[in-house]
Amino acid sequence: MHHMHLATSSMQSTGADRNAISAAQARAAFNALYLVSGAAAQLGAHGLQIEEGHWHALALAARDANAALQAHAQAHANSDAIAACRRLSMLCDRLLERRAMGHASPSTVWRDLVRAGRDAYEQFDTFDT
Repeated sequence: MHHMHLATSSMQSTGADRNAISAAQARAAFNALYLVSGAAAQLGAHGLQIEEGHWHALALAARDANAALQAHAQAHANSDAIAACRRLSMLCDRLLERRAMGHASPSTVWRDLVRAGRDAYEQFDTFDT
């Protein structure tokens, strides 16, 4: 009986470790989106050109952040961290859609992205499983 208890504890620990990795991966995805979008936002807000490679990096970071949001949104639907990351991701998606349609984004959109990135960054440490 004692041996079975150890096995159960071990399985519970493994499950918790898996969740911790998942939260770490989500934080990494949100951090990458913050970094890539922040650099693009600084350029865009100053009317500077954003290189093709940077747009591609932004699309990849947005995709990864959206996947992390889907994985964690249900468990943390009302958390400030999820809300801030969702807003940042949504603004990035909107910028990417505008670009795909051939529309330039005004500096106000870029400044909104800077603000959303700052808000999300402040929440990163509170994000958990």
